[in-house]
Amino acid sequence: MAKNSFRRNTWRQRGRLIDTINFILCILILVSGIILMIDVRKYMFMFPVIFLLAAVMNGCLGVKKYKMDEYAGCILLFIGAVILLGFSVFSLIIVL
Repeated sequence: MAKNSFRRNTWRQRGRLIDTINFILCILILVSGIILMIDVRKYMFMFPVIFLLAAVMNGCLGVKKYKMDEYAGCILLFIGAVILLGFSVFSLIIVL
């Protein structure tokens, strides 16, 4: 019995860590978007950064959904992460 409760507590701690990472990533995405709106031509390099941060955020949420046994949501989040990663690479090629 003690082993199962230890695993549950460990997962709860990991879930909190994933939530904290997602909160920080949301703030970084908002700050990057605001900086981008100041002057699009000057801060064009922020597009790949925003897409990369969004891809990481979707990946973290996908891991959380996987651990919660919600496989359909997990697959959709991972597909979204791959698409956003592709946008990040594509926008980096365009900016450079």
